[in-house]
Amino acid sequence: MKQLWKWFLQGIALITPVALTIALAVWLITWAEHTFGSWVSTLLPEDWYFTGLGLAVAVTVTAAVGLAANLFLVRWLVTKVEHLLRRIPLVTTLFQALKDVARLFSKNQDEELGQVVAVDIGDMRLVGFVTQSDALLPGKFVDQDQEPRIAVYLAMSYQLGGYTVYIPRSSVTPLDISADQAMRAVLTGGPLLSSRKVKR
Repeated sequence: MKQLWKWFLQGIALITPVALTIALAVWLITWAEHTFGSWVSTLLPEDWYFTGLGLAVAVTVTAAVGLAANLFLVRWLVTKVEHLLRRIPLVTTLFQALKDVARLFSKNQDEELGQVVAVDIGDMRLVGFVTQSDALLPGKFVDQDQEPRIAVYLAMSYQLGGYTVYIPRSSVTPLDISADQAMRAVLTGGPLLSSRKVKR
C-alpha cells in the first residue's frame, strides 16, 4: 500500500506541471481567439472569418505593441502611466507584481537575474542571483573599511517573493549553472543538476 501511494505521488509530481502548462496554454489560446475573433468578425465580412484568425490577430497585435514599446514617444507615455499607477494605493502593489511576472517571462533569465552564486550563511548554503555587481549604498549602511558589497537576490521556494541582501563579494561563490536552471531548482525545491548532467 505504501509503495502504491509513493507511485501515486510520483505520478502527480510528473503530471501536474505538464497538465497545468497545457491547461494554461489552451486557456490563453481560447481566450485570444474568442476575444480578438469577436472583434475581427465585426469588422470583416462574415465569409472572410475563419477559426484561428482571432489568434493570429492577437499574436500580431502583441508583437506590434512590443515593437512600439521601443519607440521614444511610446516609452515616454508608458513611463507617465506607470508613474500615475504607482501613486494609487493597492493598485501600485498589484501593478508592480504583474510587471515583475511579465518581465520574468519576457526576458532572458540569464540576462535578467545575472550570475548564479552560492551564498554561505552559517552552516547553510543558499542559491542566489547577483543583481548588482557594485551596489551603491548609503555611507551609514556599511562600514567604510569593509570591502564593497554586491546585491544578491535570494528567491523563495514555491513563491514569487524573495530577499535582496547586500553582502561582500568574498561571501559568494560563482556557480557554473544557468540562471534559468537555478531558478527552476529554487522555486520547486528540486536538484540543481539532473542526474544526466552530473559528471562522475
